[in-house]
Amino acid sequence: VTSDLVLFAADTPNSWKPAAVLEELGVKYDVILIDLFKDEQKAADYVKMNPNGRTPTLLDRSMEPPVPVFESGAICMYLCEKFNAEKPMARQLLPQGPRERSEIMGWLFWQCSGLGPMMGQIMYMRRIAAPVSLDASKIHFSIERFHREAVRLLGVLEARLMDRDYLCGDGDRGSYTLADIACHGYASSMWWAGIEEGAFLHVSRWLKSLDARPAIQASVLVPGISNFGSEGPTFHTLRMDRDLQQKIEQHATSAGREDLFGWKDLIEIFKPDAGATPFASHVPASATQ
Repeated sequence: VTSDLVLFAADTPNSWKPAAVLEELGVKYDVILIDLFKDEQKAADYVKMNPNGRTPTLLDRSMEPPVPVFESGAICMYLCEKFNAEKPMARQLLPQGPRERSEIMGWLFWQCSGLGPMMGQIMYMRRIAAPVSLDASKIHFSIERFHREAVRLLGVLEARLMDRDYLCGDGDRGSYTLADIACHGYASSMWWAGIEEGAFLHVSRWLKSLDARPAIQASVLVPGISNFGSEGPTFHTLRMDRDLQQKIEQHATSAGREDLFGWKDLIEIFKPDAGATPFASHVPASATQ
């Protein structure tokens, strides 16, 4: 580690957000992988930086003592404010004018409190909980609840983007800002969430334009190591590779789980010696093997 800025990251959409800001700003940073299978996010040294025990975390070593920043939205804001005077892109991503700034902050907080958590919950229930549950019918209500809310929130994005290219910003079609970076990762995870992307044509158009940006392309490769080991797919590959998606779907179907594919299948295909599924506290350990 040689850079002043160090990003502690796991292979999840939350880590992509600060990585995208760093890439857009063009500042040097190092990445340290947090291995979820080893519960490294719960290690004592890490929790000192991030009391919530989640990823990502930024450590700014240019300050004395070094400044830890946790929560992805807070990290993005911190970076834009740190480089506001130095980097024009920081001022574009998060302007200082109250009208422009408040609009972007509204969408950033909406993502952090709504889109991200609800997409995360439906992905958890469908892709982690259901495949290892002894009786998936017991969590059917939860799946339906989070599915409906995730679809509603994607509908909010769809309506916003109906006559815009970006969520906020100047001009009739808007301009690229931190709001777009914040919402990109989870909005682009519809297959994993079990949501039909064809119902959100404006969101799909917007995602395609964001995915064409070099900074976004670089950010989705952070930390560059799959949760399922060196042979496993990154989450970016998982959301984009239709052949891989079909392989996972078929693996679940052959096990009698039809559309309830998920981490269990990825473990069995790519990391069979992993043991218990991370985050599976809702079921007996024996059911996660």
